[in-house]
Amino acid sequence: MSQNNAHMNETREHRTDRFQKSEPVEIIESLLGSIQNFFNNEIAATFDNPNNRQTSLMFLGVHSVALTISHGFFGKDGQKGYRKFVQIYMDMDGDPDDKKFSTIASEIHEWRNVIAHRWLNVAGHEIGYNFDMSEGWKKEGGVIYINPQIYLDQYLRAFDRSKGGMIYRYPEILTTPEALEAAKKRMLEKYIDEA
Repeated sequence: MSQNNAHMNETREHRTDRFQKSEPVEIIESLLGSIQNFFNNEIAATFDNPNNRQTSLMFLGVHSVALTISHGFFGKDGQKGYRKFVQIYMDMDGDPDDKKFSTIASEIHEWRNVIAHRWLNVAGHEIGYNFDMSEGWKKEGGVIYINPQIYLDQYLRAFDRSKGGMIYRYPEILTTPEALEAAKKRMLEKYIDEA
């Protein structure tokens, strides 16, 4: 039997108590550390075999993290939350326009909904993958082509401290005690929700 390694070595009661009684940084750093140490390893592994890339799983995983963080940090969900995450953490100053995925955030969000909830849908005719193109994305003949490797690399860059680790620079975004407390509250509500 395997276990969920993100919850190892700490009981539910202990973790809940720790999150409730601690400063906001405790739950924020716990969430980010868990994503980086467990979930991102699985997301990165989706492309380990170039002959069998798991592109749909990569998009689902990145989207899950984007919405989790956007809800926790900003109280934004859905397409607005996804776009906010991409703008702040994946689109970097100096990136060319074709690597600014926030430009096509609504299309990627819709594509993720197709993958997760509908699978066979007309939207599949409007999204394509091209691992060989140098652009991050481009529109051509009514189709948005995405280079999933560039998309994944930009997502992982947000967690890479040697490349600026934008995700860890949350004090530059959550700049007041009230913003930090609001983030803690949202994250704690999600943690204890038994949906």
